[in-house]
Amino acid sequence: MISVPTENFAACGARPCLRRLAVVALVWIVGLGAAARPLAAAEPPAVLAELVRLNDAQVDGWLAALPSRAGSPREASRLAKMTAAALAHRDSRHHRQPAVQALLGRLLAVLAARQNADGSFDAEVAAGNPASPPDSGFALRHLAFALELLRADDHAAAAPLRAQLEQLLRQGAQILRTGGVHTPNHRWVICGALAHLEALVPAPGNVARIDAWLGEGIDQDRDGQFSERSTIYSAVTSEALLDLAVALRRPALLEPLRRNLEFTLLTADPDGELEHVSSRRQDQLGREPRRLAAYYVPLRYLAVRDGNGRFAAAAELVEQTDLPRILDALPEWLLWPELRRPLPPRAPLPDNFARHFPDSGLVRVRRGAVSATVFGGGDYAAHRDFSSGLATNPTFFRFRKGAAVLDAVRIAPSFFNLGYFRSENLVPLADGTGWRLEQTQRAAYYQPLPAEARRPGGDYPLTNDGRFYSKMDFPKRPRDEKQLTTRVTVRESAERPGEFALEIESTGTAGIGVTVELAFRAGGTLDGVAARPGEPDTFLLGEGFARYTVGTDTIEVGPGRPGPVRIGNLAGEEYSWRGGQLRLEGQKVYFTGVTPFRHTFTVR
Repeated sequence: MISVPTENFAACGARPCLRRLAVVALVWIVGLGAAARPLAAAEPPAVLAELVRLNDAQVDGWLAALPSRAGSPREASRLAKMTAAALAHRDSRHHRQPAVQALLGRLLAVLAARQNADGSFDAEVAAGNPASPPDSGFALRHLAFALELLRADDHAAAAPLRAQLEQLLRQGAQILRTGGVHTPNHRWVICGALAHLEALVPAPGNVARIDAWLGEGIDQDRDGQFSERSTIYSAVTSEALLDLAVALRRPALLEPLRRNLEFTLLTADPDGELEHVSSRRQDQLGREPRRLAAYYVPLRYLAVRDGNGRFAAAAELVEQTDLPRILDALPEWLLWPELRRPLPPRAPLPDNFARHFPDSGLVRVRRGAVSATVFGGGDYAAHRDFSSGLATNPTFFRFRKGAAVLDAVRIAPSFFNLGYFRSENLVPLADGTGWRLEQTQRAAYYQPLPAEARRPGGDYPLTNDGRFYSKMDFPKRPRDEKQLTTRVTVRESAERPGEFALEIESTGTAGIGVTVELAFRAGGTLDGVAARPGEPDTFLLGEGFARYTVGTDTIEVGPGRPGPVRIGNLAGEEYSWRGGQLRLEGQKVYFTGVTPFRHTFTVR
C-alpha cells in the first residue's frame, strides 16, 4: 500500500470550491439504499464528495445500532475500515468525532475477542470454517486500510485505536504466513493482505510466503478469464492483484489484471450487468447478477495509470449509474492518488462485435443495445458430475434488448431421465455464419454376465453405469446401448444484425420427448402465449411468436410448436435424487416435440 503524506491526504477534501461543485453537480435522492441518479459531472472531487456523504450516512446508522452481521469478523472489519475513513477525512461530518472513535473501538474489541491464538478468525457460523486463513485474509485487508487511514490523519486521540489495529494485524500475519486455502482466489486474497501488512507492520516471512503462492502462476486462460470464471471471484482476484502491484511495487502483476478487465468489458451489457453463464461458482445460477461496479477500483486505477480510454469510460459508467455499489472504494480514493486524478479522454466501450472465447466455450455478441451469449463450455461432459467448482449451467443461449432480457434458452430431452442438454463443445461454423453446439447422451440395457464373470452367491461389485449405482458389475456385462445426439446451430442474421436463428436437431433413438424452455426475466409483459393452467408464470408457445415487453423494449421469439405438451423432470435424476432444484426464475415459456426432432426458431 502506498503511504500518502498527511498534508496531501487532508488537502484532497477540505476546500470550499469542492463543496460548491458537489452541490451544483450532484442531485441525489436521500438515503444510502436508494437508487442514485446519474452524476451531472463525474469529475473526481464530485465523486469523492458523494462517497464521503454516503459513508457518513451509513456511519450515522451504525452509531444508532450496529447491523446484526457485525458479529462476523469479515463484516466487523469492513465496518471498522469504513468508520476509519469517516474519522480520518476532513470533509466527513464524523472527522475526529469522539462518538465515532468509540464506535471504532467497539468494533476492534469485537475483533480482538474473536481472533484466535494463531491470529486467525473463524468464518461466519453458517459457513462452518473454523480458523479460516482465507476469511482472515479478507478481514485483515480491511483492517490494514483502517490503520493506514488513521496513520494518514495522525490524530493524537486515535493513538490507542492505531495500537489496537497494529496488534490485530501483527497477530493476524501469522495465519497468513502459514495457513492454507480452499479455492484459487484465496491464494491471491492472502497474498494481497500480506502485501498490505508488510507495508504497515513488516515481519520476516511475509514476502517469502507471497512468492511461494505467486510461484504457482496466475490461473488465467488465453481468454483472460481466471480459472473460476466467476464474476464474483474474478473481481476478488483483480482486487488482490492490484493490491500486490501497488503495495509491493510489482507492476508486472498488472498485466493479468489488464487482460481480465478487457475480457470483462466484452461480457458487459450496456447497463453494466455482466455475463455469468460460464462461471464455475455460484453466480452461474444468475440469481444475483454482478455488475461492472465490482471492478471499479482496478478500472479507474488503470484508466489513469495507463491512459486507457475504455477503462475510463467503464469507470465513468459505474460512477454515473452505480455509485452506491462502490462505496467501499472510499478508502482507496483517500489513500491512492491515482484515483483522485482526472480520467483520461474516454474511448467508446465495445458495443459492436462478435467474439468467440475458446477456452471458456463462450461467444459474446453486441449490437448496440442488443447483446447475446452462446455457451458450450460447461464441465459436465468431462467430469459427469454436478458440484461446486464445476460449470454446469445448461443455458446455452441468452439474449438482451435494452431492458428486456431472455435469461435462458434450454433443451431437455426425456432420454432415460438424463436431464438437460449440456453441450460438449462450441465450434464456429466453417462459413463464419454462426456456431454449433452438440451433445450425445448414452444409456444402456444390460445382458447377462459372461460365464467367467458370474459368482454363485450373486454378490457383485457395486458399480456405476453412468446414471446410478447397483451391485451388477456393469463393466463386465454386454450392453445394448441407446444414444441421442442433440445439435444446436446458432446463426446471426447477416441482413439484420442482432437477430438470431436457433436450429435444433435431436436424433438417434426415436420417440423421445424434447422440451424447449425459455425464461424471461420477471417484470415484463408476455403476449402471444397461452397460460398453462395451475402453474403461475408458465406459458406455452404454439405456431406464432411470443412477445416480451419491458417499457419500450420488446423481444420476439418464435415460432414454437403446436400440440400436446408434457413437461417432465427437466433437471434429470441426478438432481432429483439429491433433492436439488434447477428451476429458472421469471416467466417461463415452453414448446415440445418428439424425436426425430427438428425445429428452427428466431430470437429478435
